[in-house]
Amino acid sequence: MTIGEKVIFIIKQHQRIGQLYGDLPYHVHLNDVANFAKKYKYLIPEDDYNDVYIAAWGHDIIEDAGLTYNDVKKVLGERVANIIYAVSNEKGRNRKERANDKYYEGIKVDNYAIFVKLCDRLANITFSKLHGHTNMYVTYKKEAEHFKEKLYNGKYDEMWKELDNIEFTEKDTEYYPKIDIFNEDNIWYIHLPKPIPGDLYIELYKKGIIPKKDLLKNHYYSGKCRNGRVAMWNGYEFIYMRQEMNKSYHPEEINHIEDDNGFDLFIPLKEVTPEEHQRIKY
Repeated sequence: MTIGEKVIFIIKQHQRIGQLYGDLPYHVHLNDVANFAKKYKYLIPEDDYNDVYIAAWGHDIIEDAGLTYNDVKKVLGERVANIIYAVSNEKGRNRKERANDKYYEGIKVDNYAIFVKLCDRLANITFSKLHGHTNMYVTYKKEAEHFKEKLYNGKYDEMWKELDNIEFTEKDTEYYPKIDIFNEDNIWYIHLPKPIPGDLYIELYKKGIIPKKDLLKNHYYSGKCRNGRVAMWNGYEFIYMRQEMNKSYHPEEINHIEDDNGFDLFIPLKEVTPEEHQRIKY
C-alpha cells in the first residue's frame, strides 16, 4: 500500500464508527497530528519517517476504532503497529485511569511513540486553545507537568519547548473566500484545499454550509459539486442526477465534504424541493 492508501484506510476506520472531533470529522484531528509530525520531520531518521508519519495518522485506531494490534500490523506493518499500540490508552473509567503509570511506561520504551504522543498532545492543546475549547485547554495545561515528567527523555526538545509555550500560539491562517454568508451564487467561489483543515470546516459552517450531522435522510439539498446543484442525502452519502453530453440523466453518488478529500465533493447549502429532473430515479 502507498502512504496515501494507508491514510485513507485509517480515515475510513474512524468514519466507520461515526467518530467526530467535537462537531468536526475525526480526520481533522488526525491531520493536525500528522502535520506536527511533518513539522518536526527533521528529528526522525529518514529511513523511519514514513512509518512514524503513518503512526501519527493512525495513533487512535486501536484505542478508538476497535482494531487489534494484529489488524494494524497486517495492513500498516509491524513498526507502525508497535508505535500505535504503545500510544493506545489503557482501559479505565476516567481520564486518570486511562492514562496511568503503566500507559506512560509503555510509551516511554519507544522513542517514536514519544514523538507521536507529543504530536498528538500538541495537536489537541493547540486546537483547544485556538477554537475556544476552554475546558480541555485547561485540562491539558493542568496535565502538562505530569505529562512531561512521565515522558521526557532528553529527546525532542524543540517539541517540548513548543508545548511549554503553547499560550503564545496564535491563529494565523486565513482561507479563501472572504465571504460573510454563502448563498447559491457565491458558493461557487469555494476552493477546498486537500486535506481540508479544521479551521476551514469551522469557517464553512459559520457561513452557512450544513454539517453532516444536521442533514436529514432522504431530503434534498442545494449546494455545489462539479456536475450538479441539487442532491439527496441518503443517510450515508449524497446522490444526484448527473446530466451527460447527450442530455440524458443518471444517478451518481458523491460524498459530503466531511467524508473525503477526493476530487469532487458535495457542499450542501440549504434544503430544497427538487425539480422533476433533479429527483433521484433509477
